[in-house]
Amino acid sequence: MIVFDVDGTLIGGEATDWVSFRAAFQEVAGFALSDDFFANLQEVTAQAIVHQALGSLPLEEKREKERAVRAGFLRRLQASHGGDSACFRATEGAIALLRETQERGIPIAIATGDWRETISFKLRAAGIPFEGIPMMTSSEFYGRSEIIAAAVAAAGRSLEEAIYVGDGLWDWRACQQLSIAFIGVGGRREKLRNAGARHVLPDLTPREFWRMREAAKPAQRPPLG
Repeated sequence: MIVFDVDGTLIGGEATDWVSFRAAFQEVAGFALSDDFFANLQEVTAQAIVHQALGSLPLEEKREKERAVRAGFLRRLQASHGGDSACFRATEGAIALLRETQERGIPIAIATGDWRETISFKLRAAGIPFEGIPMMTSSEFYGRSEIIAAAVAAAGRSLEEAIYVGDGLWDWRACQQLSIAFIGVGGRREKLRNAGARHVLPDLTPREFWRMREAAKPAQRPPLG
């Protein structure tokens, strides 16, 4: 099966995304997220970023502020899209690849570090047909490896047969933790290669993706007995 990340993988618009997130956080928390803070993050999901940035606050207060950040983030995404309807576009090959996976009968799922409400808005804005696809987000789980594992389970499959497609070092690290295959795409290809990712593509153009999938997919285990 194939599990897809969203931001930077199925859709673009990351610059707008991060500006909106940072502004929403600062409005709620009263201070800005620094570049040093992001450089030292090991767990990169929306929930984890907010909770880590809020430090030693009680958990219930963190959750309350997280809900407020999420609402402010969504408002800003909607405003950005209202001003520029092309700010969240499907990446090259994404829609065609999703269609081909369905035609081939390959099970798929979505696992994203964004919240459910905000990622659903961006997917719709990008014209990605995601209804009916199992999806897990940072609304349900704190860590990316948990999100990926839950997405695989929601699709009724096992981690041993999963390939995750993502664009970030955090995606690569999560796949290492789960011992699952990984295909890197997007603008961080060199960083992914330097980290040890062997299977990396510039985009999701189907022909090249299927070739890479053959190289990356897990080996079939022999039947027991």
